Amino acid sequence: MNRSLSSDETVRRSAPAREAVLRAHPLLDPDLQAHHPELHHALQRTHQRVESSEAEYQKLLNLILQPPETERPFAASQLEVAYFLNEAARYLEALLELLPRRRRSGFRPLPVVRECNDVRELLALIFDRGDERLAFEARRKLYLGRLFFAVERNWHVQRGEVHRTFLEDLLRRRLFRHVGGERQIDIAFNIAADGLAIDYAVGPPLPEQEAWRFDLREIALPGERTAPPIRVYFYSCRSKREVLPFRYVAGQRVQQLRAVEKWSQLSLRRDASIISKMLRLGISDPGAIPDILGLMFIVEDAAQVERLFRVLSDMLGGVLRVRDIVNTLTRDARAATLNPYSGAGYRVFKAVIDMLYREPGSDAAPYNFAVELQLYTLESYLRTIHTRHYANHQALKRRQFVEGLAPLLFPERFYGALPRGGGSAGAGHAERAQS
Repeated sequence: MNRSLSSDETVRRSAPAREAVLRAHPLLDPDLQAHHPELHHALQRTHQRVESSEAEYQKLLNLILQPPETERPFAASQLEVAYFLNEAARYLEALLELLPRRRRSGFRPLPVVRECNDVRELLALIFDRGDERLAFEARRKLYLGRLFFAVERNWHVQRGEVHRTFLEDLLRRRLFRHVGGERQIDIAFNIAADGLAIDYAVGPPLPEQEAWRFDLREIALPGERTAPPIRVYFYSCRSKREVLPFRYVAGQRVQQLRAVEKWSQLSLRRDASIISKMLRLGISDPGAIPDILGLMFIVEDAAQVERLFRVLSDMLGGVLRVRDIVNTLTRDARAATLNPYSGAGYRVFKAVIDMLYREPGSDAAPYNFAVELQLYTLESYLRTIHTRHYANHQALKRRQFVEGLAPLLFPERFYGALPRGGGSAGAGHAERAQS
């Protein structure tokens, strides 16, 4: 059985202070008028200006959606704004699925806000109704819609698919052409006696074990003829806007890594992971997120992690382009620099590599884009997918919501205290995905 953790261990590392997060996202401050009177008054003046003037409202939508001195048809602007506000509503509904079903109703947005996808009407709800919760929910919807728009229009996010294609092609030519063998392999595993490590073996699971099926590739690197091949159990190159690498489906005897949609409740874009991180970390610029593009490898052990990191850093730009290294596989003291919501026993090697890129056929100066590298040993990765391990990924997502997002999006003043357990009963056995 996994050991229980003390409150000190569950609080763990320091997340950004709520005050700092609210400075980055002031429209989510329940005390906006007291803490940001200039912003509150500017918002109120905007409401007064557009309240009874179609021309002023059209001008406002143009300012929101278009470059200066650019106009588009009023109806088209209304439709575009409604799309982003609708994404905000879907995002909140998706987050609430992390709560126990019986508790969700008290946290759902009021119907008048949930059904409103018009900026002018939301401004009226903020200033004309005299209801604090209603005003907060209307501001929250406006602000989340604004974040979805900001991510959609961000250069680094827009270029994500171009960068991913470039990176995948480079890896195919420089790394995966050295694959000497491929086969499927089943790993049976369970939590070890210490409650943190994982015991595992190749083969079918015993009754108390879980099992995952991996597509194992063995890479014999040039220049390392005497070294054993690097055993890659899983690899992905993904953007936060794309599919997820795996899904856990309850009731199957052996699980297998497979691609699924993330945030499938949202209509067209998959920007919710970026927005969640911006909110948790107090970041207002989507381009400041270092893991919009990420590489993940699962290999045999720490020695193979070290070898693979050396190969990848040389391939992607050299050691002088590497930054923000965190290695909790061998140095627990660096755990303080990991995600503040990571569970006890979470082990990974992380680094950010700034890759230099020039558009093919272009004479323009090259520019950098960031790639977050995550390297797991097989044992450390099994910790993140075992349904009862505190380091498992679904537990992380619930902690990120309960400890990071919920105080910001569902302040206790209006909604009461959240259940400390986070997700619904048996959530560890529900469909699960890594972002």
